[in-house]
Amino acid sequence: MTNQTPTQTPGPGTSPGPSPAPAAPATAPKGGSGAPPFPGTKPALLGTLATVVSLVVLVALGEATGHLLMIAPLAATAMIICSTPALPPAQPRGVVLGQLGSGALGLVAVALFGRSLWAAAVAAGLSVGLMLLLRAVHAPAAATAVLAVLQDPRPVSFLVLLAVGSVLLVLLGLIASKAGVIAKYPTYWW
Repeated sequence: MTNQTPTQTPGPGTSPGPSPAPAAPATAPKGGSGAPPFPGTKPALLGTLATVVSLVVLVALGEATGHLLMIAPLAATAMIICSTPALPPAQPRGVVLGQLGSGALGLVAVALFGRSLWAAAVAAGLSVGLMLLLRAVHAPAAATAVLAVLQDPRPVSFLVLLAVGSVLLVLLGLIASKAGVIAKYPTYWW
């Protein structure tokens, strides 16, 4: 037995020749891992700065109003908007619909099944399907569903604060883009 590919006998009107070469496998760049390239020092620093400022604004507004606006999923949202503003998960549709849909789904899950890790896991998983259905995929929103189940917040205030935080991050991303701190944002609104 050999590793050679069997050759076919040429039919009438065809000439014998080598078989076409198989497609070359995708490979990582020479010496690299296949990860995206470093964006450069200036974009990395400015994206980091924009993320920090966005989160500090959430904290400041939360402190001023007596409400918690800076929750872990919104910290991840700020990072996505400020460091990868052109990607679909950073766009306003994904941020707002993804966060609110997943938050609502988490509240429904806790109402139906109670506060448990099992309900949180199911809510996070179902939030993926909801976001796909809404064409609003935003990974941090799955964590919002978990948060809603495990923290069991007051539903109306949770959704209002989540909406305020999400919209505020979109607006801060827009301001950072207009100021030239981050790349063009958003690439589409809805």
